[in-house]
Amino acid sequence: MKAIYLTGCRQARVEEVPEPDFQSLDSVILKTKVAGLCGSDLHYFIAESVGGDEVCYPWIVGHECSAEVVRTGPEAKRYKPGELVVVEPSISCGVCDQCLAGRFNTCRTIKFLGHPGELAGCLAEYFVMPEKNLIPLPAGLSPEEGMLAEPLSIARHAMYLASLENSATVGVLGTGPIGLLLIMLLKKHDFSSIFTTDRSEARVDAALKAGASWAANAEEEDIIMEIAARQPLGLDAVFEVSGDQEAIDQAVELVKPGGKIIQIGIPLPERVSCRLSKLRRKEITIINVRRQNKCLEESIHLLAEKRIEASWLLTHRFSPEEAQSAFTTAADRLDGVLKAAIIF
Repeated sequence: MKAIYLTGCRQARVEEVPEPDFQSLDSVILKTKVAGLCGSDLHYFIAESVGGDEVCYPWIVGHECSAEVVRTGPEAKRYKPGELVVVEPSISCGVCDQCLAGRFNTCRTIKFLGHPGELAGCLAEYFVMPEKNLIPLPAGLSPEEGMLAEPLSIARHAMYLASLENSATVGVLGTGPIGLLLIMLLKKHDFSSIFTTDRSEARVDAALKAGASWAANAEEEDIIMEIAARQPLGLDAVFEVSGDQEAIDQAVELVKPGGKIIQIGIPLPERVSCRLSKLRRKEITIINVRRQNKCLEESIHLLAEKRIEASWLLTHRFSPEEAQSAFTTAADRLDGVLKAAIIF
């Protein structure tokens, strides 16, 4: 089968490798239909370490996908060959203290699809997952739209954690795919004051299309001054979705006393800094987001029922043989890319 390997920093190539076999009695062998390139996949492409963890090269990354059931293990009886599914990429143990508390995303022994050193990812013709990690693709929802359910689930989880009234004024710093999906969710829940920023002009325009009430290019405008002119008391909450140090600093300045910063973006360095005195004096709450927890099925239904229309986010499609171009385009934000995917 064809598999896309990251073989080093800014190096991606297609290789012919044996097809995978069952990993357990409840395993399902899946054929990838559409695999999205997530921000974390791009981190592994552009840096040899992420958050202090070294990237294990070579590795097959990828976790946002729709797939077709090919074969099932003897204890996997829910699906038949030919059925289409969306994949929950986190495999949790179900028995540790975190799982028993309902925190499956912080399972003590979690394994994540495409995470270097854990599970080979979905950027391959075939891959294997437990049956419990599969959700049927609803009729009328295309495999491309189904792929978007996983990033939508992260935005949904962040909203749950933030626990905001829709009268709140909010910022979204970083309007890549997850940031844009978050804006759509905020609009769906009748938030009317959504201030957004990005460094890509295409993504600034996309934020307005998604429903932002104000959007600006962080490289061209004084973000703090411009938002303060419109919200002089500050914002109730800021979703930091870029992971950039500058955006984290802006979030601290923009949030009003007693406000919240919801940290979705993943910084490349192991350590980032904040003005602790400002955080303390303003009594700001920082909420960290770890992927998502039990939000994938809801996200699939939001897309299938057209309550969130997100198909326009997929702007660039590549074949497996174009993997190097796909990663470069997405990582460097070339050609107005919003979301890039590999079509198998």
